[in-house]
Amino acid sequence: MASAIDPQIHARLRQSLLLGLTRQPLTVPATLTGLLPRDREPALPLLALAAQWQRFAGAPSPVADPVPDAALRLHQDARPILPAPARRALKALARSAEKSLTSNVLPLALRRIQAAGCRLHPFDLPDLVPHIKANAEDQGLAERAFLALTASDSDEDAAKGLFFERITIDNWTTFPKAQRRAFVAGLRRDDPAAGRALIESVWKSEPAPVRAALLDALVVGLGADDQPFLESLSGDRADSVKQVAVQLLARIAERAARGNRLTEAARCFKRAGSLLAKIGLGSASTLTFTLPSDGLKWQETEALRERLFGGLQLSALAAAVGAPPEALIAALPPSEHRILVLLMEAASAEGDDDTVMHIIGARLAAGDSLHGYIVMSLAAKARQPLAPATAQRVLASPAWQKAVKELADATTPAAQKDDGRLVLMAALMPSAAMPAFLASLDALPLATTRGAKDFTDLVLALPR
Repeated sequence: MASAIDPQIHARLRQSLLLGLTRQPLTVPATLTGLLPRDREPALPLLALAAQWQRFAGAPSPVADPVPDAALRLHQDARPILPAPARRALKALARSAEKSLTSNVLPLALRRIQAAGCRLHPFDLPDLVPHIKANAEDQGLAERAFLALTASDSDEDAAKGLFFERITIDNWTTFPKAQRRAFVAGLRRDDPAAGRALIESVWKSEPAPVRAALLDALVVGLGADDQPFLESLSGDRADSVKQVAVQLLARIAERAARGNRLTEAARCFKRAGSLLAKIGLGSASTLTFTLPSDGLKWQETEALRERLFGGLQLSALAAAVGAPPEALIAALPPSEHRILVLLMEAASAEGDDDTVMHIIGARLAAGDSLHGYIVMSLAAKARQPLAPATAQRVLASPAWQKAVKELADATTPAAQKDDGRLVLMAALMPSAAMPAFLASLDALPLATTRGAKDFTDLVLALPR
């Protein structure tokens, strides 16, 4: 015999009885009308029937959706969760950093966390998604899983790489394109031919965005051996791929004529003449820099910088000039910051993080002044903190002391705000230099140094 009460009827009765018959009057179901006594109110009999049904029939088990693979993998990341003190410091940093600086500061904070071997607390992932995406090449399993869990259905790249802790030669095709590009670039630093062969092995099966990203990895170790493969792409169906191939072929041609270009770039650096030395404007060994741009328009001058210094390694330039790298960096005036960026990009393309940090440290320690936009552009290229000895030189430099004094002497709230010099300098400091860095900020008000001190607290709270 079928029951006169089904789950829907029971739910309506239960709702009325729980809320009260005044708020939600009881409606007698048609299937029960003939079963209830006619000489009394239906509330108590219906309460008894509902209770009996709930006791013996019971409510149906809720239907649970299957747990996505990404949710399972998020909690299987073997890295330890960020310690509580570091987590508090990270939250404080997100609140205290100037809104205009968060897109620069928080990716650097996440990079320090990942370098310490930690992962973010799952509760903190939603607030940091934009900054995690900005650091796509360094994502761990938990970060990749969360991005896959929250990605739109059309984002096929986000769900890749969920079943492997680390990218290897055996599983590299399952990862997002940013990590695949970085993996091939790393392989080409040791064996350019092996990296190119890896790309060729999957070329026909990859979509255009992935092909373009993988092709861009050939910039590392680029040479004449890559030319046949690049020339074969002239008929590729995707314009984006053909454009990358053309750019790489142009670089190969430039490198073939590098001797002339290197000589021309080296001529921009000149030693101070004896006359300048005599009148106190430098020693005979002091370098000066002059770009031969007389009569050129702004766009032509920019093109000249790109032609002379784009892709040029600092070590090769220093050898051609016959001076140490630090002297070349010190010779570049603030107006030639673009050349410094080109030298860092060339070193970064070859995976030479030590040279990048060497350039950053030398630039920060050189000169008499330090502007926020300079520190911002340098910190954006940093993949690791400064060496302790370099950090000490930077903190003792006239440029840093002048920057701190300018903020200490400021009298208006707007002038007292950190324009990035403090918090981004904290991002570049190694943990060993943090006490000296904090001591250099003693003369500044807390409102000015809050972001920098929060970054310092984060670094000091990370495992070492």
